[in-house]
Parts: sequence; C-alpha cells; structure tokens
Amino acid sequence: MNRVIIAILFIGVVMPPLATANDCTYWQQQINQVSRWSNNGGNADQQRRLQRQQSYLQSQLAKCQGTTPGPISVARGQPSNTTSYTPINYLSSDNKDAELQQLIATCNRWIGISNSSPTFENQSTRDSACRTATNKEALLKNPKQTSEIKIKRSTKDCIKPNNIIDKDVKECMQGLKEPDWNKVKN
Repeated sequence: MNRVIIAILFIGVVMPPLATANDCTYWQQQINQVSRWSNNGGNADQQRRLQRQQSYLQSQLAKCQGTTPGPISVARGQPSNTTSYTPINYLSSDNKDAELQQLIATCNRWIGISNSSPTFENQSTRDSACRTATNKEALLKNPKQTSEIKIKRSTKDCIKPNNIIDKDVKECMQGLKEPDWNKVKN
C-alpha cells in the first residue's frame, strides 16, 4: 500500500504541472500531500524518501514564486574604529550622606571606565550604578513614608488551609488578628 502511494506521489512530482507559470498552488498542494503522508508514519527509508520529495517540492515552489535565494554577500575590509559613543559627565551632589557619596563614587568610577572603554557590559554596569545613586539622592530629597510591617507571628502560624495567603493572614502576622481559621472545629 505504501509503495503504491509513493509511486503515485513520484509520478505526480515528475510530471510537470499543467498550471500557468504564476499559479504555484500545484506545488503547495503537493507539499501538503507529502506532509500528510509523512505524518502517517512509515519506516526510516520511506521517511527519508518523503523528506527528499518534500525538499524537492519546496525548491520547485520557491522557483515558481521567484523567491530562490540569491548569492550571499560577504563583507570585506577592516572594521571601522570610529564610535558613536558620547562620553558622560561625572556625577556630583551637595548632600553629605555617606551612603550617597559612596554610590556616587561607584557611579563615577564606572563612568570613567565606560568613557575609556565603551563596551556593552561597562555601559550597563555604569547605568545600573548611576541609577542607584540618583534614586538614593531622590529618596534623600523627598523621603517617603516607609511602612515597615512589624512581623509578630510567622507565616507558618498564620497561613490558612490550602496555603492561602490573604489580607487576614497578613494582619495575623502583624499581630492584629488571631488565626482562628487554624482552630479545629468540634
């Protein structure tokens, strides 16, 4: 049975399509048919044969559509030594906070490194260090109300059955609510 299918497919591939030059549906239909046959399975020889036929049909479809790849272009010559990198100025601050000054020193160190050697890694590290410094400076200028949660009970003591964590569990951990859902009902 499989040999009959393969023979019919081979005859269909070898015979030129009766369609016009711009109509490539014949090749697409043949590719779809070979794909279906390939998906039906078979031994290794049959699969290799179907794969070769599918490859041939795909090349014929590409020729029909006019999408055959052209020659590969190869770049030659020396790489350009010019760079579009613009050096960045060093950071400074009037704030005397020791932590901020340390962050600015780290940022300035990475600015110097990235100005002299502008690799992606150096610029990324510089950006991260400087972002931390500017965020710290902004926090010192406009201190936010930090709402630190005082934990009085562990999550294990307050967690609901089926490991549910919600507002009640958070209040229990802060000591605002008793974990009455963990009590055994009689």
